[in-house]
Amino acid sequence: MVSVTRIQAGQYAVSDGRFIIKEGSSWYVVTAEGKADLGPLPSLAAAKEYVSTGSTPLGQHNTGSAYGRRQSKKEFNAYLASEAQKGNYGPAILWMLLVGAVCLFFYLVRGY
Repeated sequence: MVSVTRIQAGQYAVSDGRFIIKEGSSWYVVTAEGKADLGPLPSLAAAKEYVSTGSTPLGQHNTGSAYGRRQSKKEFNAYLASEAQKGNYGPAILWMLLVGAVCLFFYLVRGY
């Protein structure tokens, strides 16, 4: 189990040598050398979950607001990235197939 300690506002140290940094409205997990491990993440809670379990949660956001939609997109992309880093490319492949199928559908319907 890793522990996260606050260094200062927007900066947290992880017991395994990584850091959690806030830049703008996004959170990033970086290595001790300063290289990006994962990010952008939508919240500090998602970053803490990533450093402790290796995956990010998919939560509930108010999609009625632009902020909620943006956070939801960030969270989904962070989930795909964390699964790919663990060697599970299934969700990313399924997402790309779905996007390709939607594009093909619109291509066939529009006729060009």
